[in-house]
Formats: sequence, C-alpha cells, structure tokens
Amino acid sequence: MRAESTCNSFLHYFDDKWSHSAEADAARRIAPEDETPPGVEPVPVVAAMPLDEYGEAVLSEIVPTSGEETLPPELEQRRRRIRHAIGLYYSRKLNNRDNNAWEVMHSVIGYGTSSQLLLNNTSGKPVNSIAWLCANGACKGDRMLFLDNGRISARQGVGVQGHYGQFLAILAQWRVPIDYPMYVNGQAFKLRDLLATEQLGCHVGMELTFKLIALAHYLDNDDPWTNDLGESWTISRLLQEEIKAPIRGAACGGTHRLMGLAYAVRRRERREQPIDGQFLRAKKYLDDYHRYTLALQNPDGSFSTEWFARRGAQDDLDRRLQTTGHTLEWLAYSLPAEELADVRVSRAVDYVTSILSRNTSHDWQIGHLGHAVHALAIYDMRRFRTGTSKSSAELASKPKTPATTPGQSSTTARQPPAEQASKPTDGGAKGETLKPVSKEPMLIAPAQSAGSSPAKADTPAPVKADEKKSGTKPTAESSEAGTSSDAIEPDSFVR
Repeated sequence: MRAESTCNSFLHYFDDKWSHSAEADAARRIAPEDETPPGVEPVPVVAAMPLDEYGEAVLSEIVPTSGEETLPPELEQRRRRIRHAIGLYYSRKLNNRDNNAWEVMHSVIGYGTSSQLLLNNTSGKPVNSIAWLCANGACKGDRMLFLDNGRISARQGVGVQGHYGQFLAILAQWRVPIDYPMYVNGQAFKLRDLLATEQLGCHVGMELTFKLIALAHYLDNDDPWTNDLGESWTISRLLQEEIKAPIRGAACGGTHRLMGLAYAVRRRERREQPIDGQFLRAKKYLDDYHRYTLALQNPDGSFSTEWFARRGAQDDLDRRLQTTGHTLEWLAYSLPAEELADVRVSRAVDYVTSILSRNTSHDWQIGHLGHAVHALAIYDMRRFRTGTSKSSAELASKPKTPATTPGQSSTTARQPPAEQASKPTDGGAKGETLKPVSKEPMLIAPAQSAGSSPAKADTPAPVKADEKKSGTKPTAESSEAGTSSDAIEPDSFVR
C-alpha cells in the first residue's frame, strides 16, 4: 500500500493559539550559519523534510499528531486528500539559476519555512528559501535587496517583489522573527530594519495591501509612526486607505486586499484588543464580501474565473486554479472557524484538492500553485486542528439571508450594478446559471439530483420557513452554489 501522502510542519504555524515555542522553531528551521563574516552570503541550514518512498512528505515524522481530533470518516478522507495534494508538489523544488526571486517567494507562500531552493542547477545543494532571500542570494542572476541611503530596501518590479511590502508580508505570514538577520552588500541588518523602511514608504494613494499585512503582524498595537514625508500613520489609517481603494482591479482580483484587511482584524482579535473604529468597519466589509463571494460560486465548487466582477467558469485549468486558489486562501483565513464547515467551503476545498491531485503532470504556474497550496494548508490547520471539525450538516439548520446593501431589507429585490450587468460573462449569457466544466475531475460525487437520497457528509439540511431570519450569514443550508441572482458586490456601496 502506498504510504499516506501528507503535508509538513508548516501546518501548525496557522494555529490560532500561536505560541512562542512554535515561533522559536520557525527561527531554528531558517537559521543561517553562525559567525557569517560581513560580505559573505550565509549558507542556510537545510530544513530537511522526511519523505516516503514515493518522494512525498511524511507529516507524522515532522509534527506530533497526538493533538489532532479523531474525525468522522468523511472528514478524515478529506483531510487525507488535502495532505496528499500538498505533499505531491513539495519535491518540485525551484533553483536559483532558472527561477527569479518572485517565483521563490511564491514557493515560500506555499511551503513556508520548509521551502527549499536548489543552488546553481536542478540537482544542486538544497538551502532554505527564506534564509537565501534574506541573505540577498542571487536568483536568476539578480538580487532583490539593496541599500537606499543606507537603509535596507526591497526592489519592486519584474522578477522581484510584485508589490511594495510583498516580501515582508510573506515573511510575516510564516512567523519569521523580527530580529531575523538580513544581509546586503556585506552589511548585516535585521528584519526590523526592513520593517522600518516599509513604514517610511506608506503614502496616500498607493497600494498598501502588503504593508498592512506585515505591519499588522509585527507591530504590537495601533501606535503611530511617521513616514518619510513627516505624516503620521497607524494601522487604523492603513485600514481606512485600503477600504477606500477598489477591490476590482487590485492585485489578483482584489483577493490580496481582502486578505490584508482580514489579517489586520484577526491579529487584533488574537491580541484581545477591541474591534472598533476602522477595525470594526473592516470586519463588516469582510462579512459582506464573504456573503457575496459564496453567492458567486460555481456548481462544481470553483469560484468565479472573473474574480469578484461577475460569475464566470472559463474552461482554463490555470485560470481556475488561480482564481479559486486565491479566493479560497482568503476565505480559509478570514471566515469564522465554525463557518469552515459550510458545504460551499468544503466544495471549494475538494475542487482545489482534486485538480492538484489529478493533474500532477500539468505545468502549473508557480504563483497559482503557491497560493493554492497555502489555501489548503490554512484550511487544514483551522478546520482539523483547532476543535472546529463539525460537519456541514451540523450548521445546516442556521437561517440564511442573501447579501444585501446595508439598510436594505433582505426581501427587497435588487438589480446588479451597471458594471456587473454590462456584458455577458465568458461562461454564458448574462443572468444564465453557469454549468460546471464537464471534463473537470472530481474527488467527490457531485450534488445529487432532486429526488435522490441525500449524501451523508457535508449535506445541507432543509431550512424551515420560520428559520429564515434577516441579517444573518448564509451557511451550509444554501441551495445550489452559484445560483443566487441577487448578489451585489459590497465594493459598489461601501465607500
């Protein structure tokens, strides 16, 4: 029998009960060699991951599993499929001869402190990807870090950071310590020095998405700082600017902007600080987008290939992994823990797991793959490791309400905004319910037709008329995914 395919130790870094011991372990795994002289790039310690005879990661040898819940059979199957999919791609390491820093960063997004980079060629010595980037190691002949008037900075452009603050945001999400060493031109710095540079560069009118993630993680409270123009900034001000900015047209359809807002709110919650002011505004904004996004889901579990603009189901596997992977990544992180049992979330997880597991010979784009793996890792951590493993059917009795404009009755019929209704989607005519792509492989049986026996796992129970209350989020009891006709994008009215 083939050994169970599983993912690695990066799963526990998403635990809501994040501990100092886990942070110390993260630091150990990416620690550069001691006594590195100035001017010499440190050779990182390799964070080796045990593999089975098929080259797939073995979780049980990395992370103790004694703290995991005993799951119902259908959920245990889902957990195994997720970890199998994550483990399948771990052995496909990048190398610094052929891959640029942007690509290496996206390997880090997927595998965190366990991401490894091969030096010089496809059979070179493996080193830790995070440590190599922080040491300003060359990737495809270029280096990402530089000195700007003596300050450590990260370049933005093709092959390096795609956005200001992106590198620091990735390090933040993998809990790299603030005193972690960095090197540029023979000079030693700490991660906190790069953080200070990003603070100086906060300006009105620019994309602040990734700076928000990094600063919300590393700053302990909402104390102000001053940018290079002498202006006062806070996390609250970053939230205000990001809420004002549009979702459509933002990086990766706006999923990163929503992730930034969610990261700031959740960090605030974890610190048991009040959710008020801009934090409360951001939370309500996210709640509206949760409802809207789930209303756009396709019947096969994928999310719209048109991001948040309208429904869409392009027959393009790369596009589907890109949009569904990014959207699920944000949802898996930002939804309340109990709503991860929503059948619509389960469908999305099964969809991503399926296309990764069934298409291992496909040449996935590195960025798409990194975010999809990250999405599954977050879901695994929050769904199966923090005491939230209720089946979707247990949530099915909750009342449902489609997303509505604030102040508008849930029973009022609404027309899509002009921008949404301007032209048909690629998946069909305007207003048409999109069909799943017939050739799409599925790991689970599709929804049963009317009159058939209900499925046992994650099957929504019927909702009684007197249980439908206005003002609450839709959960597992929603009818067929992707069939709502009254979804209106929150971005069209929030500002």
